[in-house]
Amino acid sequence: MRKRDAMKSFAACLLCVVFSSVSLAQTPWKFIVVGDTRSDGEDNGVNIAILSEIADEIVDKGAEFVLVPGDLVLGGVDQTELESEFNTWRNAMKPVYDANIPVYVVRGNHDRGSPEGTTAWNSVFPELPDNGPSGEVNLTYSVGHKNVFIIALDQYIVLRRINQTWLNSQLSANTSPHIFIFGHEPAFKVNHSDCLDAYPANRDAFWFSIEKADGRVYFCGHDHFYNHARVDNDGEPNNDVHQYVVGTGGAPFSGWSGSYDGVNDYYTLTNIKHVEQYGYVLCEVDGLKITLTWMERTGEGVYTAGDEWSYTAVLAGDINNDGVVDFRDFVVLAEHWLEGAQILAGDFVPPAGVGFEDIEFFASRWLRADCGGSNNCDGADFNLSGSVDFVDFTSVADNWLKTK
Repeated sequence: MRKRDAMKSFAACLLCVVFSSVSLAQTPWKFIVVGDTRSDGEDNGVNIAILSEIADEIVDKGAEFVLVPGDLVLGGVDQTELESEFNTWRNAMKPVYDANIPVYVVRGNHDRGSPEGTTAWNSVFPELPDNGPSGEVNLTYSVGHKNVFIIALDQYIVLRRINQTWLNSQLSANTSPHIFIFGHEPAFKVNHSDCLDAYPANRDAFWFSIEKADGRVYFCGHDHFYNHARVDNDGEPNNDVHQYVVGTGGAPFSGWSGSYDGVNDYYTLTNIKHVEQYGYVLCEVDGLKITLTWMERTGEGVYTAGDEWSYTAVLAGDINNDGVVDFRDFVVLAEHWLEGAQILAGDFVPPAGVGFEDIEFFASRWLRADCGGSNNCDGADFNLSGSVDFVDFTSVADNWLKTK
């Protein structure tokens, strides 16, 4: 007991000396999200009229960066013609580039070319961060901006799946309070049936990783409308991740049945807003508070605020939730020094603990022998042997029905 008290005192003193107060007080700032800016064949594959309007909006609103979740162009052409379409797109976005506003893009299904390749993409967008996993450099990447961490996910190197091992490493290393992940296809089906729920176990692992990292938003496109949904698995709305479909940059509108009728597993989707009109999402960052506003086109060059949702993130280290990391948090930390819980091996998907859902996830990868080239079989290859076998199963069995 005396040793424990000494450790508490040591921890409190050490932290007090080493650290000063940390706060997120800063001037509010903005970024914008819009995808599916392609045309239906005119203007070299780009809806230049709408994209030009939105480019002006990006500059006028003072956005500090832009996220574009795919289908920039119509595509369906060889790499030479595809490069021409990408250059047309970039020319329409010239006011944004001239204002030195970073533009972060990911590929949509129309951006791959026929035959598929990355030559045109890499030629026109060479400035994208090059920190992605092997085989996905300049396609998948991450970047930080002030108190926000952005992750761009390509979904076509391995069709309709993402590199979960790389994503997990990025989320584990993140120190920013806000995480925004974007890719082209919805995680949960809205209109197009070709989306991430084609592989529901992988999709569930992806979604669970966002939840565990305290992310609250996934941006995508593919469906040509605005659709904001809350995705719940525990009846508690204040921790749900929201799916924002923002395929509203110029592609011809697609309808929606009004039902999320895909493979949702144990998730329940609630529609917040659905609009079939051009527009974009304006994201305002004010310290720990995020406000997302749907900006709907109501006239030529006129965009009006509509659906709005906001949340407040928890600052890592702010144990007493006063918005500052300071000595008062360290006192609480010292009182609980060396106490804690361990993440259970085998807890692949929600709910928390090792149960039947995790066995199902593990069984779907049983005896696979290609784990070295497939994200360690999404974490099922515990000992990194390259295959999922009885050695890995013992890690799951040891924690069967445990919750902590």
